[in-house]
Amino acid sequence: MLHKLLSWDDATEKRLEQIEEMQLSEAHSVLLQWEAEGLAKQDVYLLLALAAARWVNHTGPFIGHGTFNGGPVLRANSILSPRYRVLALLHMMAYVLDLLKHPNYGPYLMLERFALPEDPDTTLSHFIPDLESGEKPLLSEHRVAQLANQSLQRGRWLMLWAAMRQYPENEHRLLIVERAFELLDDSQGWRYAEAFYRAAIQYLGNRPQAGMANQVLSKWPGESCPEYTGAIDIHVCDALLAELMACEFGEESEILIDSYHQHTSAETMKEAMALASSSLLYSSGFDAHAVTGIHGVLDLLENQHLPSYIRHLGWAIGLSSSRTRRQKENRAAWIANNWKPTLVGRFELDQVVERTMHDSSGRDAATSAKQFLLSGGDPTQLTRALMEVSLSTSDPFDAIHNVKMLWGLLSQTTGSRWPQRSWIHLTAGTVVVAMSVNSSGLREDIKGQWEQMITE
Repeated sequence: MLHKLLSWDDATEKRLEQIEEMQLSEAHSVLLQWEAEGLAKQDVYLLLALAAARWVNHTGPFIGHGTFNGGPVLRANSILSPRYRVLALLHMMAYVLDLLKHPNYGPYLMLERFALPEDPDTTLSHFIPDLESGEKPLLSEHRVAQLANQSLQRGRWLMLWAAMRQYPENEHRLLIVERAFELLDDSQGWRYAEAFYRAAIQYLGNRPQAGMANQVLSKWPGESCPEYTGAIDIHVCDALLAELMACEFGEESEILIDSYHQHTSAETMKEAMALASSSLLYSSGFDAHAVTGIHGVLDLLENQHLPSYIRHLGWAIGLSSSRTRRQKENRAAWIANNWKPTLVGRFELDQVVERTMHDSSGRDAATSAKQFLLSGGDPTQLTRALMEVSLSTSDPFDAIHNVKMLWGLLSQTTGSRWPQRSWIHLTAGTVVVAMSVNSSGLREDIKGQWEQMITE
């Protein structure tokens, strides 16, 4: 029996073939054709992710969740102007097309799954141990494909549980699953779930590590979670924030568990975690990855439909990401070089943009953003402006990750229960955007396509 390519309906297959054969210079004509056929932007993001799932080897270690970053970028479209929605899509197309032609990730073909002689209960009971053994990656992929075709919801929780367990080793382990689900939700693309499930499990099955999760669960078994009370205790939050910032990496989980045992509300704990992640980024000048994984956990902690055993672990390890470790390892350097804001007064949005475009250190840009917010500036307007800076001055990798970071930081800002401290989120993001500005601007192939599309 010859193995067959995993395939779908004729219209989808035709468009996937167009993506596989496409040069970025052809994006303009292809997008116009698809628009005439009634495809919305979410359909295009879905197709790009589907193409990446089929033709990109996701066993890692570096591919991560990048092929499914279209989910956060698509959500950010809600605040972007039409011309920048076009540019964001072109960045995503360039990113995926580059991967399809990259020798480290292909050539690869996702073939039809094998049917397994297992009932769902057997699959569920064996899935985590076999996946985490690192010895049965293909079996794990076939199992999750079977679950995708039997019970989307059971497969969804199982994958999030597997991903949360590996989150401390690499936050991309969670993000590749979580952002794929968001894209499937937003694009109503669940008929393609098998491809997304399998790509994610390829990544989770490559050198899996769940040691920290097991250590935490041995100290804090069960599935209890802090309760949402509708209120935040600012004094407790301030003390918890200081502890989380000052502790050595690996101690965060104990501090958070102790806070739970002291009956700290969910709102207070979540606020401290969010502030700690942005404060670390603000101080260390790390890149977008410093917070995007933590944002993924924070999003899940508010999902009351998520099984409590997954949220239980998330509460304890949310700040135990590999990027938190890397920032704290370099703590002495950024404390020694800690900078104090020198700019005072009110800054208008165009002044913040100007400083962001021409401040490679990010320091003056961040201070101007802080002053803009503290003087009543609209965080959504600032987020939009920073996204536009990054989209128009960065390569696809940085542009996509910065948009995702900024979208998460805006969510933490608008959802903050401590408005006097919420300025830290987007101020930290301004540092990242300023430091990633490319003085030569857009890649020429992206710039040419963008100019052509926005002038017609």
